[in-house]
Amino acid sequence: MKTKSIAFVVLLAMTAFCHGQSIPALVSNPDLFDGKIVTVDGELVGDIIEGKGGFWVNVLEADVAIGVWCPSNTREKIKFLGKYDVEGDVVRITGVFHKRCVEHTGDTDIHAGSIEVLKQGRIKEEQIPIEKVIFAFSLGIVSLAAIGLLHILTRRESLPGD
Repeated sequence: MKTKSIAFVVLLAMTAFCHGQSIPALVSNPDLFDGKIVTVDGELVGDIIEGKGGFWVNVLEADVAIGVWCPSNTREKIKFLGKYDVEGDVVRITGVFHKRCVEHTGDTDIHAGSIEVLKQGRIKEEQIPIEKVIFAFSLGIVSLAAIGLLHILTRRESLPGD
C-alpha cells in the first residue's frame, strides 16, 4: 500500500513539471498547475475577443475549452476559428496557467507565451448523402401527387348538378 501511495505522489509531481498537459487535466486539477508553465494542444474555437495589448481565444480539447490570453503580435498566426462549418486551427500553446487570474477578473486562463500552429484549419464542405437527396425528391413527388388528387376530388364534389 505504501509503494502505491509513493508511486501516486511521484506521478502527480511529474505531471506538475511536464510540458504537455491536457486541457481537461488543467480544468479538473487547477491547484496542481496554478502558476506553472504549461503546454496544451487543441483547436481554436469561437471568436477572438480583442483587449488592451492582446486578445482572447478559446482552445478546445476533448470537449473541454479554456480561455487563452495572447499577445497582440501573435494574431496573424490565426487563420481559422472552429464553428459549425469551419474546422479551427490546431495549435500548441505554451504559457502560464492561472486558476484565478487576478489580471482578468478571476477567470481560469492561460497567458500564452508562444503559439505554434500544428495544423491549419479549413472551411468544411457539406456532404449531402445521395440517399437523402433521393428521399427528399421522392417526398416532393408524393406531396405533389397528394395535392393533385385532393384538388381533383374537391372539384368533383363541387360540380353543379350532383
